[in-house]
Amino acid sequence: MRRRITLIILAILLLLLLPGCWNRRELNTMAIVEAVGVDRTEDGQIDVSLQILKPSAIKSSTSEKASGSKSVWVVTSKGETVFDAVRNASLQTDRKAYFSHNTVYVLSEELARNGISDELDLFTRDPEFRKSTYVFITRRKAEDIIRSDYEQEKIPAQAIEKLAKSTYAASKVPKVQLIDLLKNFASRTNDSIVPGIDIIQGETKNTNEESLKLDGTAILKRDRMVGWFNAQETRGVLWVLGKVKSGIIDIATPGDERKKSGIEIIRANSNVVPELVDGNLKMTINVHMDGNLGEEMGSSDLVKPESFDELEKRLDTVIEEEINSAVSKAQDWDVDIFKFGPDVHRKYPQEWPELEKNWPEEFRKIQVNIVVDAKLHWSGFLKKPVHPTT
Repeated sequence: MRRRITLIILAILLLLLLPGCWNRRELNTMAIVEAVGVDRTEDGQIDVSLQILKPSAIKSSTSEKASGSKSVWVVTSKGETVFDAVRNASLQTDRKAYFSHNTVYVLSEELARNGISDELDLFTRDPEFRKSTYVFITRRKAEDIIRSDYEQEKIPAQAIEKLAKSTYAASKVPKVQLIDLLKNFASRTNDSIVPGIDIIQGETKNTNEESLKLDGTAILKRDRMVGWFNAQETRGVLWVLGKVKSGIIDIATPGDERKKSGIEIIRANSNVVPELVDGNLKMTINVHMDGNLGEEMGSSDLVKPESFDELEKRLDTVIEEEINSAVSKAQDWDVDIFKFGPDVHRKYPQEWPELEKNWPEEFRKIQVNIVVDAKLHWSGFLKKPVHPTT
């Protein structure tokens, strides 16, 4: 009997210790933020744009255009700090901003040129902000991107998130999350790449419709943007980092040089081997790629051993040129976006402290050797290109 009473008392005490729902927040009291844009005003203030979900518009069965109601509402507010600007948004909305569902950060180039670490402090410090959120830099104002529409999705932020996740299909733009930037900031040598995002106008003359497009790659030296890489230079970086998963490489068709053939990347991998010879650093970048002949715009018969051999040689050359262009530009800008520093540190831990002291200069002097091994395996269902019989 006494034991039963003791158990009951313990159960009651445990119930009292349970937190329950003391800090609950009802859904209809929150402004659910899907995307955040950060700009700097001319007077130095922070300009924050919040793309807020409108649940009533989402559940509507009619289309957005037919109902005249958008699925999101954008609130822009100013402040001395990012936190101040976020809280000032409450002066425009009767619901407190809730960021746990946020998937996108967009920063303006103007802001990035002056450094982004201050503006990212809140997103890193506050537990409500997710570290897996995708980061973008735009040549425009970040507010323009946050206010833009997208035809395939009712919620523009979801479209931007899906664009980030689909970058592997072309391997011409990187996929970067906040945690990736934080890891690079924690390193004394690593610099960063961030995908660019822009607005494109409708193709027809009589339309004012806009859409979003990933465009270019912003290069950051520590936390300050120093310039842009184009698609080929970006893929050169991704080859080195082992992040090329798919994509198309266009090369001149053997036997019909005016036409192009499209090679589909099926898989790729790479490794970087550092060497320290007489105090000089050398890096050998080994890249292996498996691909298929996906398209031939010409009349040559490419499905024979000698033609495949020629295609593979041309692939080697193109990949090497992409990597060379990226390495050359990065060394000119003193930005170690390839993470050469950690590679050297792992192989030469004793020599690393001395090399790390002046890593930008050491990085600039590195002699890079590129070894590419491209292999073609298939030509699809065709042995000869599609041409009328003569």
